[in-house]
Amino acid sequence: MGKRTDTSIKKVEGVDPAFLEKFVKDDHSLDDLKEHRVVPRIKLIQSPTDQTLKKQFGEGSAILRPGDVLICRYETEPNSFQLVPVFFFVEFAKWADLKAQTGPMIEDRSFDPTSDLAKKARDPKRRFEVYPGQDGLDEGEQRRYRYVEHFRFISVIYGDHPLVGTPVTLSFERGEFSQGKNFISAISLRRQVVANKPTAVPLWAQVWTIKPAYREPSADRRWYGFNFEPSDPSIIQSEEAERMRALHTEMKDLFEKQRLLVQDEPQEEAEVHDSGEF
Repeated sequence: MGKRTDTSIKKVEGVDPAFLEKFVKDDHSLDDLKEHRVVPRIKLIQSPTDQTLKKQFGEGSAILRPGDVLICRYETEPNSFQLVPVFFFVEFAKWADLKAQTGPMIEDRSFDPTSDLAKKARDPKRRFEVYPGQDGLDEGEQRRYRYVEHFRFISVIYGDHPLVGTPVTLSFERGEFSQGKNFISAISLRRQVVANKPTAVPLWAQVWTIKPAYREPSADRRWYGFNFEPSDPSIIQSEEAERMRALHTEMKDLFEKQRLLVQDEPQEEAEVHDSGEF
């Protein structure tokens, strides 16, 4: 899949779709599907990533998972993409050890900032937890749970891109946690001038350019993360406002019903060593 996947809808020749018209008005076959939404996640290919993906897309490139569809490459143009963040939430998760061969990848989730899971994720001294019965093992043999705080931006690919309109998740955690805070601040400060007065721009109306970036704060801490900057134009078109606001409302409703999930996968170490900073 060296080329981007064409997600456009193609007409099926020789088929008249009008026969469905009499059924559509009172059809409810899709209603139950609307009650659940698992949003794919933007993944950056790290150094320990599966070699097949590294060979196919290149280290540092952004892909959409599941599906392994290329969003942008790290080194070759186009090496960035535009998106509109339509909904934001914080999620806390208890991750299993990457070396564990059995059991679920995520042991527990919570959206509650007062939960015990959230308290552990925000406390550097409690962020790791040795598996039951393994306290007597050497550190290299122990399996440890990791409690993680995630900044989740449910977004839509925007601009001149084959995946335009696709809902995706831009997530910041661990080494990118501080960058996630920076993105939150930048979004909160976005203003437009209306009647000579600076006015806040709704989250779902902001357009941002996202670009993979290499981080190496120290010899033993290096990975690929996300940089961001305002796009030009930095605000959606007027005819897109109703659709974007409706998508924000839909995601907010699913979140409040606890039916909004992100398509997560095992978190590669990416040569990042946790510290008290994140």
